[in-house]
Amino acid sequence: MKDEIKKALKTQRYTFSHLADRMGYTRPYLSMILNKKCKAPRRFFFTLCACLNEMTGSTFTTEDFKEYIND
Repeated sequence: MKDEIKKALKTQRYTFSHLADRMGYTRPYLSMILNKKCKAPRRFFFTLCACLNEMTGSTFTTEDFKEYIND
């Protein structure tokens, strides 16, 4: 999933730092979650999808991140 996000961001000349800033999180925190070093609450992924879709025109949903969510 991380590669898909990176590809979507790259098409619009954005980086993970831009995404993290837009989300209100730090880049290291975003990277830890996308590298599966820790899980995040569902609200993190609502924010991730909203920002990512707004920035890139993609259609990511929280279902795409099921394995990353801490329920």
